[in-house]
Parts: sequence; C-alpha cells; structure tokens
Amino acid sequence: MDIKGYVKYRSASAIASQVLQSVISVAVPGMSVAAICSYGDSLVAAHSKSVHRKEENIERGAAFPTTVSVNKIVQNFSPGASEDYVLREGDVAKIEVSVHIDGYISSAAHTTVATNSPSVTISDRRADAISAAYYASEVATRMIRPGQTPRNVVKAIGLVASGFNCTVAEDTFTSQIDRFVISGKNTFANRFNPDVVLSDEAFETGEIYTVDCTISTGDGQARASEYSPTIFQRDVGQQYSLKLRTSRTLFSQVCARFSVFPFLMRDAVGDNHALKAGVGECVRSHLLVPFAVTTEKKNGDQYVAQFKVTVVCHYTGPIRLTQALPMPNVQSATAIPAESEIGQILALDFEQAPVPELPRLKANIPAPVPTVEPTSAAGAAAAAMDLS
Repeated sequence: MDIKGYVKYRSASAIASQVLQSVISVAVPGMSVAAICSYGDSLVAAHSKSVHRKEENIERGAAFPTTVSVNKIVQNFSPGASEDYVLREGDVAKIEVSVHIDGYISSAAHTTVATNSPSVTISDRRADAISAAYYASEVATRMIRPGQTPRNVVKAIGLVASGFNCTVAEDTFTSQIDRFVISGKNTFANRFNPDVVLSDEAFETGEIYTVDCTISTGDGQARASEYSPTIFQRDVGQQYSLKLRTSRTLFSQVCARFSVFPFLMRDAVGDNHALKAGVGECVRSHLLVPFAVTTEKKNGDQYVAQFKVTVVCHYTGPIRLTQALPMPNVQSATAIPAESEIGQILALDFEQAPVPELPRLKANIPAPVPTVEPTSAAGAAAAAMDLS
C-alpha cells in the first residue's frame, strides 16, 4: 500500500466516522428509518465530494448504502417508503456507514438505543448483546497484528459472545479489503462453523480489514425477513442476454451509474417505476445480486448488536482507522475478568490513527425530524410492525 492510498483510506475513514456520529444523533424515537438512511447517504455523498478535489475524475461515495437494522434484524435494512419503520423507545439500532475514495474503502458501525432518556442505564438482554458486540470488536481489533490468525480471532469473538450468554450472528465477517474490493481473499466468517476449515495463515503487515462483530441474544442463525431487498450489486463476472426490454433498460442504467459497489435499487430506478419489472430477470440471470434483509431466526424478544471497525495490520500492531466511539449507556451483569484470556487481549495496546479534519460542506444537509404520528396508511403499518 503506497502513501497516496493510505491517505485516501484515512479520508474515507474520517468521512465514515463523522457521518456515523451524525446518523447516531438522529436515531431517536419517532424517527423514520428510511429518513435516517437517506440522511446518511446524503452526508456520505457530500463529504466525499469535499475531499481530494484536485482529482476530479476519481470515483467516490458510498461503498455500501447506509443501513439502520433494528432489534432482531441482523443486517442490510435500508427501507423505502412502502416498508419504512419508525423507531420506538428502547429500540436497538445498528447503524452502518461505508465510504470509498477512489476505491479505497472504510466501514464503521455502531449500536445505539433509541431513547428519550439517555441517562437511564439499560441492564436487560439488550445490554448483554451490546456489551458482547462491543468487547468482541475491541478484542478482534487488537488481534489484527502480525503473527495472529483468523482461527484465533474467531475463537476470541466466540468466547466473548458466550461469556455474555449470546451467540455470533451468521453471515458476518472479518473482511480483507483492497482497492475496489470489499471482500478480499483473506475474508473469513466470525461465527465458528465446524464444517469450515479456518486459515492458520498469519495476518501480514500492510493488510487492511473491516472487522464486523455482530452478536445476538438468540441462536445467531439468520433467516430472510419479510422485508424486500433494497440493496443490490452487479456481478461483473456474469454475462447474459436479457430478454425483457425493461430488464435491458434497467441493467444498462445500473452499469452507467454504478461501478462495482452495492447500490440502492430505488436510486437506480428513480422516477421510472416501470423499471422495477426488470429486477427479477436481472437477479435470476445473476447479473444483479440482492442483499437480503436478514433477521434472527429464534422467536421472541431477541436483540442483535453490531460494532464494525476498519483496521490496518502494521508491524508495530493494529492501527485503527475509524474513530472509536463510546459504548451506549448499558450495564450487563457480566464482567470480563482482567486475568482471563479475553481480559489479557483487551489489555494489549493498539494505535488510533489521527482522524483528518474534513472541509466544511458548502451546503448544509438538513437532518430529518421525528415523525410524531404516521402520516399515511403505509406509515401506520410500518410503525405497527413488530421488530422485537
């Protein structure tokens, strides 16, 4: 990795960190999840344009759309108006932001609790899930260093989760990233699977990873939710002669507007809603890959929490690129003994890379305001949906 690439990783990390904090600040009761996601995407687009201005022709923007996955939803929730959800008091909201500058990617995620009483400490099962995800992230970050292996990272994440009587969620990964690559060759699942042989090949200096620690109070098994996928990605390795005219028009528009990174289908369709008819053939022919909105499979009041960081494996130890944020006001009955294996890992040092200051935006991006009462039948139905 050359110095120019590293500078762009840091720029992307600064944007991801700042946008994440801005989005967290509006995740309050009465707020529309669709509005929060749109706010995050607008901030990412605006901040991305404000950096490296001399390089006018480089790609920049979201490496993955902003998502706000609530309660037992595991990932990929960025709803449109027809399937929107309004946050309620006590909801657990997992917020993820991902940015790239010239293909150099940085991702960050944080879990917050939507509340009008932030001074009240939460001590129920939500606290267990949030604490487990937070400490699993802190442990895994400290282990991205030369000499450590994916096998050891997976073992440590599992130990943290089980210590809080939780489990690691399926389909969540520690991903090696590279330029224009969100899931590189050394990517591995964070949930232990006895049928999968984990690599004992040590991390190497110069590698960069996104560490996604997502923990559930349930069994951690994921199933597709009732929500339709809204995030898609082109499979650039696939070729197919589409039969439907709407499919050809849609795919042509996707190729013209989006590169290799995932995108929102509503951005591709725009005002031409007839193009939605072409999505099915594009998916069946594997030209477009949908990101399913998954949820914890176990029934009942289950909660899923997530923390995600971008970290460099350096010869001196891990360098965290995205900014560390404090854990929400939660207090689990479980504590991690300092003398335990996990406690000793938490005692290891790691470096926080300085977060560069971003230029002031030329135009203000207005923050969304809470919706006190749903204003439509669709909004009323969304507010009534049970995501607990």
